[in-house]
Amino acid sequence: MKKILILVVLFPFFAFAQSVGVKDIPADGDTTIEIKKGKKTDNEFEIVNGEDEIEGDAAPLLKEARANWKVACADWKKEIKELNKDNQVLSLNCGKMQCSTVAMESTCTSHAKYKMKVRVK
Repeated sequence: MKKILILVVLFPFFAFAQSVGVKDIPADGDTTIEIKKGKKTDNEFEIVNGEDEIEGDAAPLLKEARANWKVACADWKKEIKELNKDNQVLSLNCGKMQCSTVAMESTCTSHAKYKMKVRVK
């Protein structure tokens, strides 16, 4: 009688159990297998932040040096967009221009920042 009662109690647990085939996983060492129901949680993309140095061509006048920096900034943005054909660029910022004069020539530089999505897999 006890055996029948135990079978009646445990039968629902065994009736709904499912088996999962696991192949090509080495058995040596610790292995964890996780099964989840629902949407895939692995991210295909990763957000990457980066910095770059932008320097315009040197010029005798400060006005020309600023114009050269603006050209360098536009070229940098164009180059980043061309390298990223999948439209993954989230933001581009040339930063604040800082000009200095050395030996009668002015040069403008800045710290540019970018943010883009990069495919992980």
